Amino acid sequence: MCGLKTHIPNVLFFFEKPPRQNMKGVIYMKKLLKLFIICLVVVFASSSLYVQEGLATSQSDFNRRAVDFKVINGRSFISTDEIYEFGVSVKNEYSSTIVSNEDVTMTFYLDSNKVKVNNIDLTVDCKTFKEDNKIYLPYRFLLETLNYSIIWDSGAGIVKYEKISDDTYKYPITIKNGDNEMVIEKEPSKIISLAPGVTEKLFEIGAGDKVVGRTQYCDYPKEVENIKNVGTLYEPNIEVIVDIQPEIAIAETHFKQEILDKLNEAGIISISSATPNKVEGIYAQIIQLGKIVNRNYEARALVSSMKSKVQKVKYVLNNQSNLNKPSIYYVVGTGQYGEYTAGSDTFIADIIRTVGATNIAADVTGWKYSVEKVIDKDPDIIVGNETNVDAMINNNNYSILTAVNQKSYYKVDNNIFDRSSPRSINEGLKILFNIVHSDLTKKLGF
Repeated sequence: MCGLKTHIPNVLFFFEKPPRQNMKGVIYMKKLLKLFIICLVVVFASSSLYVQEGLATSQSDFNRRAVDFKVINGRSFISTDEIYEFGVSVKNEYSSTIVSNEDVTMTFYLDSNKVKVNNIDLTVDCKTFKEDNKIYLPYRFLLETLNYSIIWDSGAGIVKYEKISDDTYKYPITIKNGDNEMVIEKEPSKIISLAPGVTEKLFEIGAGDKVVGRTQYCDYPKEVENIKNVGTLYEPNIEVIVDIQPEIAIAETHFKQEILDKLNEAGIISISSATPNKVEGIYAQIIQLGKIVNRNYEARALVSSMKSKVQKVKYVLNNQSNLNKPSIYYVVGTGQYGEYTAGSDTFIADIIRTVGATNIAADVTGWKYSVEKVIDKDPDIIVGNETNVDAMINNNNYSILTAVNQKSYYKVDNNIFDRSSPRSINEGLKILFNIVHSDLTKKLGF
């Protein structure tokens, strides 16, 4: 649109009072010009859809002065020459660029989608690059890590950014815990994790060294092998936990309130939350954990990196005119104990929707399903862990399914999908996307 403002006046000036002998040519050129303007308007209008998904389309998408700004494949980049106003310093090295302030150091690797934020390694959906001796960084990731909110203003048709106050990230902090509020006076040094998803999130934001106890089901990352096992999700050993003397215990969904009450009575702050039913809920949990353990920059960076992948998937799919949307059955359990899958109110179902597929269990909530429903819906694709998929394809009840007959079934690590952890997006999203749209996977950029 900037080019339109610059060049159209000159073209109009050319047509002012044209000679009579050139009128046919002038009329023809005017029609071409009109068509060109209409095309620009249509392109701009359609591209605004991607702004709402978090992907910039033009320099005017941001409410700031003119900057050295580029948009490539729907993703915005800003030159390092332009980012000093955000209170950071910049150091360009041979193969990396270091952006820092007194609280955070971000290392962007040239021609790579890898980024390091303090001590955690992340990947985003696009690469840092060099052009005309200038380094260009992923704009949205930079701003969100530095604690700017980015909002789509539908009335003005622009994306606005605004600095969020850092006061909420200073101790003491108050955490909403169900109907109660828990006050954390200082940064904790010893934490008990009572859920695999919690353990994974803490490690992903660089707080794994604070985890001094975990359940037997907390088996990722491999570093947890050296952490004290405190029992099961439902029946952790209270005496073992108390002996460790942690400041905080954190649970998620699979817990007994009486266990948490006993821990509170022992002077251990106990925090619990329900497993989120959408991907946005995972983001919120990560941000809250970042507040609790003073890993705010790391938490924001992790969430931004996850969002970028979801946004890129939507961007790629939105650019497909004839998108095939196969139906999927994600098998959580099968056999003598019944059929279990991801109903419409689960974050797994949200991921299935995100990759442009149809969840056959969208007609139920929760996890319970039935053989009759699976046969009636006849999914195009079956996804699950090796044990469950093998059980289905070897069960005569399912021999008539299209997915079984066409061998359209895929064995995955169910822990990647079943846990509300960063892996569900960083790994699971791409795995599922590749199953559904293998011809488009290269377009993702991560």
